[in-house]
Amino acid sequence: MPLVACPVCEKQVSKRALSCPGCGEPDPARYHSRNTWLSRLFWLLVWVGIGAAVWYKVVPMVMEVFKQ
Repeated sequence: MPLVACPVCEKQVSKRALSCPGCGEPDPARYHSRNTWLSRLFWLLVWVGIGAAVWYKVVPMVMEVFKQ
């Protein structure tokens, strides 16, 4: 049975374990993939927010300059 280190308490845990017996971290084998997904979602929302701000603030100013 392959063992992995728990990302929270660093104890050896089976890859099949539903939670770490040392600290109770749920599904310790998928901890990093979960964090990566949340990080990507966060940055996607940040870029969408920046795009919306540019669309509603900068684009009208540029259009006003070209109309004159």
